Amino acid sequence: MTLDLAEAPIVVHAVPKEPIRVLFVSHDSSLFGAQRILLTLLSSIDRRVFAPMLLLPFDGPMARQVAALGIPVFVKQLVHWVPGSAVSTGRQRVRYLARFLRSLLSRCRAIERLITEHKVDLVYTNTVTCVEGAIAAQRTRKPHVWHIHEHILRNRDLAPLFPFRFYCAAIGFLASSVLFCSKALASGYPLLSGKAFVVYNGLPSPPFREKFSSRMELLRALGCEVDTKLVAVVGALFPSKDHMTFLAAAEKVARKIEKVSFLIVGSGSESYTNRIRDRIRDLQLDSRVRLLGWRNDVHGLMSAIDVLVISSEQESFGLTAIEALSMETPVVATRCGGPEEVMADGDTGLLVPVKDPDAMADAIVKLLMNPELARGLGIRGREHVSRHFGIDRFVQCIQGVIKESAVLRFAG
Repeated sequence: MTLDLAEAPIVVHAVPKEPIRVLFVSHDSSLFGAQRILLTLLSSIDRRVFAPMLLLPFDGPMARQVAALGIPVFVKQLVHWVPGSAVSTGRQRVRYLARFLRSLLSRCRAIERLITEHKVDLVYTNTVTCVEGAIAAQRTRKPHVWHIHEHILRNRDLAPLFPFRFYCAAIGFLASSVLFCSKALASGYPLLSGKAFVVYNGLPSPPFREKFSSRMELLRALGCEVDTKLVAVVGALFPSKDHMTFLAAAEKVARKIEKVSFLIVGSGSESYTNRIRDRIRDLQLDSRVRLLGWRNDVHGLMSAIDVLVISSEQESFGLTAIEALSMETPVVATRCGGPEEVMADGDTGLLVPVKDPDAMADAIVKLLMNPELARGLGIRGREHVSRHFGIDRFVQCIQGVIKESAVLRFAG
């Protein structure tokens, strides 16, 4: 049975004599959703109770931000046992699998030495895509917490090497506890329910940005007229985010509303980005759609736009939804899993079917043409996010699972 910690009361844990030394493992050093959530945790973790360390496969933005917190960062080779979709053909899969197996033992031994040298008490893997930390923890008899942010089944961004039941069996064997960021995601791993906890992602409550000034600033930067409506999709440029349905909806909205611009914010592979550009040209939306790339000022952007759209086929949580609602910006999201737990349709957001550009367009138009409705959704959404997705509950729940996993191993 999966334990839902999303609504559990916050428990303040006693300070141990010695902090619990936790080695966090991240599958890369970018700052997409899973990594941003880990950075949030590391920024707020109680350093009296826990002594965090971070292992990454390469240097990058995540490494620099964590090092700035005074947290030790180590770089060790990782080869994903759930690779990305670039490993697509049979020949690529065979070559990749050979590479994965050939150096697996040496990669695990490098982490084992790290565990021993730094007297690590517990290993925490922040993704389903890497297994080295889990194996190293098993071989050194350390507890291991596995925080899963991704679906494996029906995930177009991943190319599993092994059967799904094998992954579940391995995770169940190698994990003391398994964390999921939503009930929808946990339901996709039913074989792990005996060790599973649901902890909703949380973010610090940002200072509220005055929407008019944020809007005028962005419109000036884009060279748009002051009465232009702004509709955005924000996140990594992956196929599962289904930008093609967003663009099809944008074409329909543009027929009904003259002054509207569509923003695609985020970065991804060159091949998929070029597919998006090609589709923009095919729909004759060149003057309406802007690809803005990666932006650091996400709160300013969320405050400035009129509507955020989540067009995903599959979403484990929906981090951008709480970022938008925290700025009182209404959200249109597909019924793709996580957003259905973040928002209530018609009360704190609008939900539409997956891959339905007509329904998505209708919802966007409804909000753009009805400012009072949009404002009401935004205000209620901000209140909802503040109550259910704050950083305190998120961090306390994660800390509780880590401490319980460590204490049970010590007791054994």
